[in-house]
Amino acid sequence: MGQGLSSLSALGRPRGLQARAMLFTAVVMAVTTVLTAAIVLFGVNRENERQQLTLARENTYHLALRSADAISRGRTEVIGYTISGLSQRNDARALAVRDANGVTIAQDGADARDNAAMDRLARRVMSEREASFERGDGLLAVAVPIEHDGQFVGVALRVWESGAYRFDVVQTLAPFLFMVLLLTISAMLVAAHLVRRAMSPLTELTRFAEQVAERGQPSQISIQSGDEFETLANAFNDMTTRLEASMRQIEEIAFVDPATRLSNQDRFSREVDFFILQQGEGASGAVVVVELQRLAKLMQTFDPIASRDFIRLVAERLTSSARTVERVVVRRREQSLCARLGVAEFAVFAPGLSQADAARFAQHLTAALNQPFEWRGHKLTLGAFCGVAMAPRDGKDADTVIRHARMALGAAQNTPARMKLYTQSLDREAVARITLEREMRGALERNEFRAYFQPKINLASGKIEACEALARWIRPDRTIISPGRFIPVAEESGLISPLSDAILREACWKAASWARAGLSTKVAVNVSALQFKTERFAENVLRVVQHAGLTPNNLELEITESMVMEDPDRALRVIQPLREAGVRLAIDDFGCGHSSLAALSKLPFDVIKIDQQFVRQLERGDGQAAAIIEMILALARTLDMEVVAEGVERKQEVEFMAARGCEWVQGFLYGAAVPAAEFAEMLRRQAGEDVTAEDAA
Repeated sequence: MGQGLSSLSALGRPRGLQARAMLFTAVVMAVTTVLTAAIVLFGVNRENERQQLTLARENTYHLALRSADAISRGRTEVIGYTISGLSQRNDARALAVRDANGVTIAQDGADARDNAAMDRLARRVMSEREASFERGDGLLAVAVPIEHDGQFVGVALRVWESGAYRFDVVQTLAPFLFMVLLLTISAMLVAAHLVRRAMSPLTELTRFAEQVAERGQPSQISIQSGDEFETLANAFNDMTTRLEASMRQIEEIAFVDPATRLSNQDRFSREVDFFILQQGEGASGAVVVVELQRLAKLMQTFDPIASRDFIRLVAERLTSSARTVERVVVRRREQSLCARLGVAEFAVFAPGLSQADAARFAQHLTAALNQPFEWRGHKLTLGAFCGVAMAPRDGKDADTVIRHARMALGAAQNTPARMKLYTQSLDREAVARITLEREMRGALERNEFRAYFQPKINLASGKIEACEALARWIRPDRTIISPGRFIPVAEESGLISPLSDAILREACWKAASWARAGLSTKVAVNVSALQFKTERFAENVLRVVQHAGLTPNNLELEITESMVMEDPDRALRVIQPLREAGVRLAIDDFGCGHSSLAALSKLPFDVIKIDQQFVRQLERGDGQAAAIIEMILALARTLDMEVVAEGVERKQEVEFMAARGCEWVQGFLYGAAVPAAEFAEMLRRQAGEDVTAEDAA
């Protein structure tokens, strides 16, 4: 409040305004005086010029009249006497009379410059038969025609100094300038008095603003001037009565989340920074960042009023849980600060906690937030995860500590405890992931990702009749990066889409080349979630197939059930054009997600792939896994779909699958994924063995 009014008073003090007003008046008067003097001088100069020209013409006409009769009678000596008499005057430089042919009859006092001017004027008058004059180079020359009885008989010329008829301007204007100076001084004195009187209320207003700024509290001002200043003073009084309330409201807007009434990120960061600054290195406080995974989707489905109601319920749960854990679990009386950092991200700052207490605090807080929310007759579970960082151990400022807590939050989503404490290894892992992402972008540009092909065995024939294209990263030094390293980074960074497109193109081109060589085989390609979400997915796939020259039914797209079940109606719209073109469709990782059998029955899939985790559990004699596999096989027969069991590594697993009607298997028992050339060689060997067997038969 004080700062705002001090800024107001700084706009200009009354004395400064008075001085500027008087200076302005003086400048206006001075400018007026100068302009007036300039106008007068300009008028004087114009009048001088007019007077010079008038006198020059009159005198020259007089010479012409006196010379006309003398020329007609041939008495040239009279003209000489006349010119001699006139040249005695000090206002003429040269006089001359010339006949109609331009021959000088009489002349006096001319130099070369005067003669040149008179020559020009004489020719002009003889040509035009009219008076003419010329000004320049400090001279004024006039020539008039000499006529007798209407006949042109000669030219009279006269040359003057151009300043011959000027008068003393300073002496002429001195009284006027003196009067203007007196008026200017008088006007400044009157203006100073009027300004001082007019600025008196403003002086009071400025003093009022300074007092408010100094005391930092509202006060009252009384001005009875009956004009705008009194209105302004009353407005100031109203403003000061409301200013304190307005400042409180502004502070609330700046630091409080409007939906939950919790602190916002700005205030949360300020509190953590203040704690680190005040307590120093020996202190310890926990920054807990909480993410509620399902909250954002739920908020999108609610109307604005319901969303606000539900988010406040979540904020109340967070606050009450934090208070309860503080009192009961860590036995700490100092209250923590709860804040909302994002749509589904919250934070708690608990000062005074050790690392062990912070871990217990976060575990109990996570458990409390994972309990179902009773809201409008529904039970809603939000799925809470927590990341914890210690201040100031994990950062010398709030931004660093919060960033490390968020890093721990990301790691917590892969742990059963749903909670993770920040460690420096997480920072190193984050740097490694960023480095790997940068290297992947360069590898995509350099085409370092290749398609490797793993055989699929048709159990009916026991032969390789299909394969699955898998991505491999082959660096220039021929080292191979494991997909387990780069696939998660590709999915997280969005590079999975261009990577999947590259594998699809190579797989289609290789399969088409094998078919042209007489080694026709089906090739399966995994579809990424980002690929599948693009609006022109089907169009892009069919374009690749067409450019490669591959028969569409030799391509099989493997789509995970989670991608399909997210929006079954859209999935049907996307894959229908592919199905109509003849592309085969397989549902991958079946049984691992939340499949809807009703939705699955509506989607035109050709193949079900049994996830390898069920196949591997057969080795341990897991009866439940065997029952799930049998159920999937029965479902496939009902829906007239083929089944592929992946991850087969033992003959017993093959026998189990074959006995229950499984058509296809793939796994390390039949070989790992190999480069395209090596897989083509496997196909050629198999084709050669078939020819040999036929010859033997």
